Amino acid sequence: MFKRNQQAVSASEPSIFIGMFKWFRLTLMLAVFVSVCVWSYLKVNDPATLPITKVRALGDFSYVTEEMLHLALTNGVEKSKENKGLSIFENKGFFNIDVDVIKSRIENMAWVKQASVQRVWPDTLVIEVVEHTPVAYWGGDGLVDDAGKVFRPDAKTYPEGLPRFVAINDASKLLADDIAVKCLRYFSDAREMFSNLNLKVVKVTFDARQALTLSLQSGIELILGRQNKLYRLQRFTQIYSTLREKEVLIERIDMRYTNGFSVKWKQQQAVVKPFIKDKRVMVHV
Repeated sequence: MFKRNQQAVSASEPSIFIGMFKWFRLTLMLAVFVSVCVWSYLKVNDPATLPITKVRALGDFSYVTEEMLHLALTNGVEKSKENKGLSIFENKGFFNIDVDVIKSRIENMAWVKQASVQRVWPDTLVIEVVEHTPVAYWGGDGLVDDAGKVFRPDAKTYPEGLPRFVAINDASKLLADDIAVKCLRYFSDAREMFSNLNLKVVKVTFDARQALTLSLQSGIELILGRQNKLYRLQRFTQIYSTLREKEVLIERIDMRYTNGFSVKWKQQQAVVKPFIKDKRVMVHV
């Protein structure tokens, strides 16, 4: 009986050794794996590993300059002889540079409507920029783009010769985009309707009650009011021929009447009373 137990103990010793060897090998492999991961992480985050050496800017640039892009990619550190400004690429490599931060900074530029940023192996960053397309001045402190978005770049960069959109409302800054979209819509409609009449809109005004007034290049104010704006605008194009010869004498035309309109002359005000004939609005001046 004693001999059998001794033999069993002797037989189990190789199994224990094999188990310990497997455990040691597994531990060693795990340690090597962790070491490789840590080394890889440190290597990837080392700015000396594949540093960004090239930046390409793509887009049709009319207002965004190289200097603007450079400033956007600078961390706002004051420049001096000793410090030229801390670039966003400082201490960053290909793998750990934050493209979202760069995108955000570019899109915070006043003239930039949209931007995309991507890495290109092994050392290049490509920035694609879409600029705002200005179509009008917004009051006295901004511009409106072709989507009705209000943006406020440096006044020195404003283009010349744009029409002006005005919102006469204490809350206009809070509702700027909403009102600007409406201004753009009616401006576009008027431009299309006036294309054959040699008329040009230079100012679109919404008052506090959302009443619409168009100022023409000839100096005439066209009052369309709050309701049926497009209908009144279309009706104006129909009666304009009756006033064309006396256009230089007209100060204001009010289209808010159901079946007619009124004219304010530069020297005096006369109300134009309509009468219906052959289903057309005829007027006496």
